[in-house]
Amino acid sequence: MSEELLNRIFNEIQDMKQNMATKADLSNCATKDDLTNFATKDDLANFATKDDLANFATKDDLANFATKDDLANFATKDDLANFATKEDVADIPYIKTAVNELSVKVSELSGRVDIIEKEMVRKADLQFIYHKIAEHDREIFNLKYQS
Repeated sequence: MSEELLNRIFNEIQDMKQNMATKADLSNCATKDDLTNFATKDDLANFATKDDLANFATKDDLANFATKDDLANFATKDDLANFATKEDVADIPYIKTAVNELSVKVSELSGRVDIIEKEMVRKADLQFIYHKIAEHDREIFNLKYQS
């Protein structure tokens, strides 16, 4: 296997690791259970506005109702659009498994490459042998024609 292929595999694994969310990243996100006690916008549609109540109730009567200012700190459905859903996160175990499998394969291939590097003949070795053969050929030639 070529070094280029190993580098490409290694780079792909690095890219996958950088793009994955960790458990720590997900721990700061709100879950559906966190939202169960909050009122939805549909629930608020049934409440009267201040204009609707102006002729029917006093300010003391309205003290228990939320105002629009009270709702300003709550997230809207548009605010939730940037957060990952359970469906988005469902593939993470498969990605982790794939990364682990690739890591094992890269380790095995790295070991095989190390063995090949230890056992292979280098260009310098071949040049040395070629040089020695040329020296022996000259010596044989000289021995033949000197006698």
